[in-house]
Amino acid sequence: MNKIRNILWVTFLLLSTASLRAQTDRLQTYWADTDFTDTTLISSRAFSDKLIDYFYSFTDGDEQRFDSLSIAGLDVVLGRAKVNMRVYDFVLDFALNGYSNMGRDRVVDYLLNYPQLLEGEITMEEGLRLDSIAEPYQKVRVGAKAPDYVGVTIDGKAYEIYASTARNTLVVFWSTDCEYCHEFLTQIRKHLDLKSDFELVTFALAESQEEVLCTVKKMRLPGYHFYDEKRWDGDAFLDYHVTSTPTVFVLDETKTIVCKPYDWQDLKQ
Repeated sequence: MNKIRNILWVTFLLLSTASLRAQTDRLQTYWADTDFTDTTLISSRAFSDKLIDYFYSFTDGDEQRFDSLSIAGLDVVLGRAKVNMRVYDFVLDFALNGYSNMGRDRVVDYLLNYPQLLEGEITMEEGLRLDSIAEPYQKVRVGAKAPDYVGVTIDGKAYEIYASTARNTLVVFWSTDCEYCHEFLTQIRKHLDLKSDFELVTFALAESQEEVLCTVKKMRLPGYHFYDEKRWDGDAFLDYHVTSTPTVFVLDETKTIVCKPYDWQDLKQ
């Protein structure tokens, strides 16, 4: 299911420059023929596709409107989904995964407040399920203390994030076979002062540690670089709730997450 979601969200990102459709009518009528009491929606590819199409309709290249339109759209679909909390859980998880991967922190923060649910409207069991969905995102939201990491780099150096005295720390999750990851890291090396202003810490997906070491040397990347053969199930990937690459976190000197840039332009700003 996670692989399907990632594929769907990649499709969404590729389509995100399309023209905005008429929003008012769409928000009110799009879900008119969907029975949210039907729990089989959770396993339905057609329902996932419909969610993607719905979220895609909010994109028109206007960054200022995107978050607001997304929030308005989420209010509509979550307001309908709450008739069946299992479906609400699914939509919330689906949206958190997608908007988190896109670096839309405002939308993610909004989702973490469980839109359209009133106090006392759900059971304790339902609330615990929601909290279990939200917890990984709460841990790595902007303003939270970043998860610590202690390990040995690919070249044998001991390192601990919390022990570092760096003014700012860039934590980058990347893959050796991801061209965009290489471009992102190259921009970081070229344009950021990685000796005094920023400390670079990376976690790589690769076939072997040797491949990471070779790639890092070829790219002439300074900093601290890690490889875990458990890949997506490695401690750092799980603690930072990473589901796609590249994923970037900027930490201040107190190791608080100050931003999660989606691309180089976002990081530069």
